[in-house]
Formats: sequence, structure tokens, C-alpha cells
Amino acid sequence: MKKYAIFLLTFVTFCSQNSNIEVLEEETTTTVAPIVETPSEEPELYVMLLWHQHQPYYPKDIDGNFSKPWVRLHATKDYLDMVEMVQKYEDLRVTFNLTPTLMKQLNELSGGSKDTYWVHTEIKGDELNDNEKKFLRDRFFDINSRIINTYPRYVELRNLRQNPDQWNTQDYIDLQVLFNLGWTDPSYLASEPLISIVKKENNFSEEDKQIILEVHKEIIDKVLPEHLKAYRNNNIELITTPYAHPILPLIHNTNLGKIGDITSNFPYNTFSFEDDAKAHVRKGKDVFFENFGFYPNGMWPAEGAVAQEVLPYFNDEGISWIATGQNPLEKSLDVRIQRWVGGVASKPELLYTPWDTILPNGETVPIFFRDNYLSDKMFGYSEKRTDLSIDEFENTILKLREKTSDLDFVPIVSIIADGENFWENYSNDGIDFLNGMYSVLTKYEWLETITPSEYLELYGNNLDTIDQLYPASWFQPNYATWIGESDENQAWDNLYRTRSDFEEAKKSGNFSQEQLDQAYEYILLAEGSDWFWWYGLDQDSTVDYYFDQAFKDLLNMVYLSLGLEQPNF
Repeated sequence: MKKYAIFLLTFVTFCSQNSNIEVLEEETTTTVAPIVETPSEEPELYVMLLWHQHQPYYPKDIDGNFSKPWVRLHATKDYLDMVEMVQKYEDLRVTFNLTPTLMKQLNELSGGSKDTYWVHTEIKGDELNDNEKKFLRDRFFDINSRIINTYPRYVELRNLRQNPDQWNTQDYIDLQVLFNLGWTDPSYLASEPLISIVKKENNFSEEDKQIILEVHKEIIDKVLPEHLKAYRNNNIELITTPYAHPILPLIHNTNLGKIGDITSNFPYNTFSFEDDAKAHVRKGKDVFFENFGFYPNGMWPAEGAVAQEVLPYFNDEGISWIATGQNPLEKSLDVRIQRWVGGVASKPELLYTPWDTILPNGETVPIFFRDNYLSDKMFGYSEKRTDLSIDEFENTILKLREKTSDLDFVPIVSIIADGENFWENYSNDGIDFLNGMYSVLTKYEWLETITPSEYLELYGNNLDTIDQLYPASWFQPNYATWIGESDENQAWDNLYRTRSDFEEAKKSGNFSQEQLDQAYEYILLAEGSDWFWWYGLDQDSTVDYYFDQAFKDLLNMVYLSLGLEQPNF
């Protein structure tokens, strides 16, 4: 493979950072997951499919209930059935990334914790007070309209939503039931005990609510064991992310964000805590071990945020490979990868292979780079009829084979996407599309799915090297979504103040190790990327106030853990 000179661009204009896709005319000594041997006969094309499953750690309310239900509801709608589906295909190999904060909350829910939506479901319809009724009307329509439209009674309640005086007890019971049914995968709704409840259509009972919640609990309890079963049966590779899903380069030093974003203002204080960056990688690996009994070979850095400076943290913990997006590759190589008609990269020799990165100690960390076109299509395919989307996917795979046939190595196309955030946009919650896609991927003799560890076992000694990895994320040539806007910068300064106060407390010798450990846990959770994602004008959750408060609650818990007075913020 041809070597390419590498350039680190320290100051570039905003325009040069724009990497919109253009369509061209056609022309350590640790126990790690064992690597499974693959067939000796080489295919013409490999596909590496990685599903990223993540939820931030939602702070608990005064009663000890999770403030948001998304761990439970994505477990019941996505996490379990996705790994179950993979096991139906004998020749399919998929990689699942489960983040530590997701695993932590799944375990707590299995252990008896609840979320506030769960608690509001349990309240009997004739015992709801006004505040609880308002919560149901406000929050139990937090579901995709496609799903609401499949239930005539749900549509009726949505139309009644703005007239609270017209609601009766049965309306609230039906809403409690339909919200939880809507957040349950269709494959579970099609069998007992839930199918009998679905067939009732309305006039649900208190017993129906209890049955649904019992099924939800059973599903939650199966999520992690089912992933381990699939791994042991050689269906999947399991990996994880640094502990609280942080933008690791910004934890290392926020000034790294200035390299790709010279037009924005930055926080007053430079946040730079290398010990925290190390802790996220180490603790992420340890949480994974606690759940599965072995250490992961690979990691998906949160948001694919990478930089040369953070690579040693992975190497030090025995992580054999990482993955990121297309932008860091383009910026590191000083190239622009465009697209042929059909979606194939204009420089397949660069994108369809992992690259090595050299560390100061002479060791390497291989990196897989996400194919933005196919990965982003996981969102876009929902806009078409399912059979047409499957045909489009298959045509892209066929075109990939054609356009990579003259390469002197077996290319690997990396499809990396969220595994939970778009299936409700598909008909039948994406089940039909996933079955169609998996059928395509196991249809041809010249095509194989493979995991990153397997690919490196075969070809890891033949990789070219990136000399300096550019600081960027999976979808931007910078970290501008998490830093640079005034709200984001204020959050970083608040985090800096809290982290500095903790450091002073630690040095004082006035606190027990238990207090310090508890406070540090909240610091790590506050360093997660999700809080900063929703600050500023570039992203909108419609409930940005919640994420602001959740972030501040975590900072507040640092001071409460130490018995210190909280700052005004």
C-alpha cells in the first residue's frame, strides 16, 4: 500500500474545515477478548459493522429514581432484540459497543432501581394528583409520531392533549399503557403476554400496566447476558468506550479544540486533567470486565473524538484498536475523500483500511475509520420504503466491490452507527430493514462481515502509518459541538472550578478516601460529552433545560459528597 505524507494543520480557516460530501461522476498484561480465526480463503470485500449503544448517566431524583427513562426504554425497544437478531444469521459478524454508563444503569435497573416514568406508570389512574396528571400529559408523548399513529387510541389522546379538563381516569390509564407499549419492540408485542394487551386497543386495566412493567424488567435483565451469549457463540465482538463517554482530547487539554476551530472563543480556563483522561479509559475497561469477565480488545472513543495526544491512554491500558470517523483521517492525510455515484469513496485505498499510529514508546494503535456515507445512511434509509432502502444498500455494496477490485489488499468498509436513535423512524421499528441488510451481507461468497480484531489478526502487520493524528470527531474536523459557544464555555469553566476545588480538597487531607472517591465519581460523570452536546445553539433536544440541570446536579454532588458549600452556579 502506498505511503502518504502526513501533515498536521494547526491553523486553518473555517471554510477549509468543511467536509461536506460531494458526489463525483462515475469512473497491561491483561486478559482480553480472544480473537477468533477466520477462513483462510480471502473474500474480495469485508464489511465491519459496529453498533454503538450509549446512554449518559441520568442523575437520580430525591426518591432515588432515574430522572429519565431512556436506558429502560431503549433496552425494551432496541438493545435486546438487536443482539438477538444478529444470532439468527450463521455467517454474520457484528461488533457491539456498550458504554460503561449504559451498563452501570442496566445493572441498577436489574437490581431494583426505577425511573420516574416507570414510577408514574405504576400510580393508579384514580389516585393521580394534578402534578402527576400533568407529567403524564407532558411526557408520555415523548415518542415518535410514527409509533403513536399505529395506535388509534394514542392518536385520540394526542388530539385531547391540549384539553386537560376533558380527561378522565380511563384516559390516563390508557396513556400509561400506550406509552410503555410504544417503547416496546414489535417482536415482543407479537407474543404473550403483551399481544393480548395490544389487541384490547383501549380501556386498559391496572393489571395491564403491571404486566407490561414486568416484561420490561425481564427484558432489561436479559440485555447484558444476551450480549455475552452472542459473544461466546462467536456472533459478535464486544467493546466499550471510556467510562463516562467524555470528549477525551478535551479532558486531556481543551486547547486541542482550538486547532480545528480558530474562529470561536474558548473557556476562560484551560481544562487539562490528564489523570482524568487516563481514569476514563481504565475505568471503562474495568466496568466492561466486571460485566463480561474479560477485557475488550477495542474501544470506540466517545463521539469518535481522537487526537495524537490521547493515543497513549489506550495503549497503556492494552487496548488493541480504536475507531473514529472519516474527518480525522482526511485532516491527518491532508486529503478530501469525495464520493462516486453509488456512494463509493473516491480514495478507497485510504478509507477502506485501518491505519497504524506510532506512539512515543514505539508501539502502535491501529485505527478504523468510519465510512460516513454508508454509516449516515442508517438514518437516511428510513425515509424510503423498506424494500427500496435494502435495494439501495445492496447496490452500494455491489458498487464497492466493483470500485475496489484493483486494490492490492482486501478492503474493509467500516459502518459505524448509533444502535438506538433511529429505528423508530423505520417501519416495524427497523426489524424488516435490519433483516434485509443482514441478508445482503451474508448473501455473496465474495463478501464477508468481520470484526476489527479479526481483521487485524489477518492483516495487522501490513498497515501504513499516520504520523500525527489530527484532533477531530466522527462528524466534524474539530470539537465545535462541545466547546466554543458561550453556554458550552461557561459549562467548561464551571467544571474547571469544581475539578480544581476537588483537587484542593484532596490535598488538604481533611476528607476520607470514601468521600474523595464518591466526589471523583461525580466529576467523571460530569465530564461526559452529553451535557456539552446540548449546550449552545448547534443542537436542540427540546428539553435542553434538563441536560443543563443534570450537569449542574452532578457538579453539586461533588460538593455534597465533601460537605462543602456549593458555588452559586
